[in-house]
Amino acid sequence: MEHDYLISGGQQKKLNIIKSTMNELYIKNKELEKQMKFYELLVDASSDGMLSINMDGIITFINPAGMKILNIDRNVIGKHITEGVDFEPTILHVLNTQEGYVDREFRLESKRGAVHFVKTAIPLKDDNGDMIGVLDIFRNINDIKLMVNRMTGAQAKYTISNIVGGSVQIQEIRKMIKLAGSNDSPVLIQGENGTGKDIIAQAVHNCSDRRQGPYVSVNCLSMPRNLIESELFGYEEGSFTKNTGGRPGKIEMAHGGTLFLNNIAFIPLDLQNKLAKILKQKSVVRIGGFKEIPVDVRVISTSHLDIAEMVKEKNFSGELYKIIEGFTINTSPLRDRLEDIGIISNQTLNQYNLMNGTNKILSSEALELLYKWDWPDNVRELENAIEFAYCFAEGDEILPEHLQIKLTEEKPKIQDRRLMTLKEAEAEAVKKALDYTNGNVTQAARILGIGRNTLYGKIKDYNIL
Repeated sequence: MEHDYLISGGQQKKLNIIKSTMNELYIKNKELEKQMKFYELLVDASSDGMLSINMDGIITFINPAGMKILNIDRNVIGKHITEGVDFEPTILHVLNTQEGYVDREFRLESKRGAVHFVKTAIPLKDDNGDMIGVLDIFRNINDIKLMVNRMTGAQAKYTISNIVGGSVQIQEIRKMIKLAGSNDSPVLIQGENGTGKDIIAQAVHNCSDRRQGPYVSVNCLSMPRNLIESELFGYEEGSFTKNTGGRPGKIEMAHGGTLFLNNIAFIPLDLQNKLAKILKQKSVVRIGGFKEIPVDVRVISTSHLDIAEMVKEKNFSGELYKIIEGFTINTSPLRDRLEDIGIISNQTLNQYNLMNGTNKILSSEALELLYKWDWPDNVRELENAIEFAYCFAEGDEILPEHLQIKLTEEKPKIQDRRLMTLKEAEAEAVKKALDYTNGNVTQAARILGIGRNTLYGKIKDYNIL
């Protein structure tokens, strides 16, 4: 006997509601799965390491970047954090204090040697606000330094092709750049201001095996005495005020590349000795710290002062000089290589033509005046003169009347353009300040950044007034 099961209208309605509800739950579950998959992809793609532990210190999660940075695999999940890493895990302190932190720097000793991280620890809490674990986000500090160097433009853009000229002196400099690039010795570049010492330094870096590394520049002349030490060596958290975070110095940032010390003669003498020790030991200790941080840098220095003479006068560290003079390149003033004036002038002019879609040329009369000038500020002054003439000339030909007035007048008297000693440079600065203020000692002292009594002493020493 067959039985027919009849479903009433009310039952059918209930069934339809159940089906609809189940369908909605299915769709929501699928959407949730998609979201979870998306979040997993984000975490897995992150360059930051991520690791979480529960309240017992058991590892509950680690992403691929974390495994790579810590040199461990996924098998550590389910193990205690002390079994997973080979250094004292700072994350355990967060379990005890229940307080997290953001972007804090840690240098820890491991079986592999020192490990150096920037870490963020986030306490994990349930819906009731009770702590259930800690999420640790970390990155190797070398990766951070690399990123900072890229963002701040710590790269050398000039190469040997940017050394313009056809003179014997320029040919010799190109040869010296190639030789310096073929080894890893420190380089000292000496010569007058405006002779392209910074371009030569960048060309040496780009000729060397360190060209893929950072090129970190420090202008020792423009930096105040109280800042240069922290700028070079860095400082630990709390070294100056309680709320000040730590910061790596330029030496650390140049690790694996080149440290360019422009105007090295102006580093204070006591810091010169400290710098010499760091370069010799190949490790730096930050201000307020005690841990030695290994550094691998090549130093390229420049100076328009005679450093060898400064060493004799005890105004420059003999120890530092022995280190930086490993390979010396001397630049020549423009007045000693007149054949380069036309080459540099035309190349500079061509650059402006290319940028602006013009076809301006130098007349023979204008070029003759350029040859007659002594160029006390060298290539920099010549390039500025060409820029002025380019902007001033309305037509396609640059004539004598388009040049700066000084170039059409009597040649400047170049009294003594050899490298000066620090005392000679100081005496010249004192004279210029007094001339500028018409002999007002108070104003001159303010310009020079020294006290009136100090200035009176220098006036007496140099027999200026």
